[in-house]
Amino acid sequence: MSSLKSKYVVSHFDGHGVATAAAYARANNIVADRVYAKFPTTGPEQLANYIDTYFPTLIQHDVVIIDIPVNLRNPRQFVEAINRLAANTSVTIYDHHKTDSQYAAQLACKLVIFGTGAEMAEALSNESNRTLAYIGVVSDRDSSILSRVSREEVERELLPLANRLDILVRQDAEVALKNLVSSVDPIQSLRTVSTEYPPESLARQVRVLRRGLNTLLVDMSGVQNIQAWSWKTMEQLALMNNADYVVAIAEVFDRQTNTNVPAVMVVKYWLSNRSSPRPTLQPVLGRTTIGHDDAFSVRALDIVDARQLAERIFNELESLTPKTVHLINEANVAEAVRYDFNSIIQRLTQVLELQQKMYQEYLELKKKQVELLERSLQEAQTQTRQARRLD
Repeated sequence: MSSLKSKYVVSHFDGHGVATAAAYARANNIVADRVYAKFPTTGPEQLANYIDTYFPTLIQHDVVIIDIPVNLRNPRQFVEAINRLAANTSVTIYDHHKTDSQYAAQLACKLVIFGTGAEMAEALSNESNRTLAYIGVVSDRDSSILSRVSREEVERELLPLANRLDILVRQDAEVALKNLVSSVDPIQSLRTVSTEYPPESLARQVRVLRRGLNTLLVDMSGVQNIQAWSWKTMEQLALMNNADYVVAIAEVFDRQTNTNVPAVMVVKYWLSNRSSPRPTLQPVLGRTTIGHDDAFSVRALDIVDARQLAERIFNELESLTPKTVHLINEANVAEAVRYDFNSIIQRLTQVLELQQKMYQEYLELKKKQVELLERSLQEAQTQTRQARRLD
């Protein structure tokens, strides 16, 4: 029976995978010894080797794989490894990456693809672990979280916790996952992480060149040790400056030459409702871009070319900002003010009537107190006169 099978959880090694797997394990009473996340072996590229190394003899168990998409660089190897595992034991993949759907027919396991990260968080957690699952959605910078939590609460409460989790998984994803599963209060344990989030200190070192209505142009090329956190630093700059887009002059590592080369990086703040920059910019730039529509880089010829290209991108993004001012109809404003004024007057009248009633009750009470006092005095005087006659 399925309920008697030992259940194992394997997750992606990033914050989203770790938080989601921890919430799932806690909700299903899975002990920390049976949850796995490790860089780089539980990522899409190396999962096949991981499965063949650690799970070759599993029989009649349940293996749950969370937030690890099909390896698009070698999908056949990925599918075959999953199917070898599924031949001996039950396998379920929970994911939200749309690319998985094209391989669903080839996988001999249960594949559940959620429409958004927020849907996945709710399905794989219970009420007591929902916040932990939501932290995973924020770690993935998935804006679907706004369908469950307000932007203010995300930035004030969940984002700092997701950033602390980012530090922990970079140090050791396996330790972070097991600690979250076994912790009495995983949210409180994240709050106690004392290490400063590196993008916060790095953002303070970045030189801001231009500020537009919705775009920030910065120079990150001279900042030490920023490459590992470059995208998150740009996101932090957007948050600090209330910007929708950040354009950065930067240096990126070229694996072919093993040197740093000049480039321009562009990011849209993940909670912004503005359009993605790459589809608009790519035809204009006429250059090859690398990355996501909301976060991509463009290789430059040299540092001078990078600066010119960054200025051009900045201007293009600023041109997307609506400059039209929509005036509010005065009659509508007057009607709204009149309605609010009447509501306030009506409320004040009710308060005054209540105060008047309470005052009347107070007077009646004081009157009764005086009457009781006078009656007591009269009775005392009568008793005194009677006592004198007896004497």
